[in-house]
Amino acid sequence: MTGITTSNKERSTLAISQTIFATLLIFLSVLLLLPDRFFATEPSHASLSLEDRILRLHILAAGDDTASQEIKLHVRDAVLAHVRDAVAHATTAKEAEAALSPLLPEIISVANQTLEAYGVSYRAKAELTTEFFPIKQYGSLLLPPGEYRALRIVLKEGEGKNWWCMLYPSLCFTEGITATLPEEEKEELRGLLDEEEFETLFPEKEKKPIFRFRLAELWNKLWGRR
Repeated sequence: MTGITTSNKERSTLAISQTIFATLLIFLSVLLLLPDRFFATEPSHASLSLEDRILRLHILAAGDDTASQEIKLHVRDAVLAHVRDAVAHATTAKEAEAALSPLLPEIISVANQTLEAYGVSYRAKAELTTEFFPIKQYGSLLLPPGEYRALRIVLKEGEGKNWWCMLYPSLCFTEGITATLPEEEKEELRGLLDEEEFETLFPEKEKKPIFRFRLAELWNKLWGRR
């Protein structure tokens, strides 16, 4: 009986050891996938989320009929022409938003003048707000889903299909935003965003993930500074 009892204990101990080992393997695998910003000990420019680095323009049409959709684009063109100079010298999304804030009455006026010119009775509303945007891809540009700050313009009740672009970085003024972005425009973006954010916007389809050992870094982060 003693031999049988000892054997059972050994099997139980082995099972526990295997469970602990498997748990550690899973834990280490997760560590290998953690991004650099998880291990940062000091706040930095790169610690800002991608959403905080982008200001979007979002225009909601009055309806999905052809006329409403065309009018939406005319409003877009008029508004962009009016705000171009205001955001031209911004170096951050916050600066761009601060430049646009006092222009809201003018933006509404420009939108309404455009609506009047095209003979519709409804009017526009505009605000700087935070909105959830789903994932969106235009050619080589991939913008992940998230809560973004935006200049939001609603035509009538905004029941039609929307249109958006990035006011900062200023891709709204780039021709062919729905196609492949020119390399010089990509390089301008590279200078405005950190490398991880740039790779998020322009993912390389064949790029293989790079794994690095993180255990020592995590240990120092969690227990090294007590």
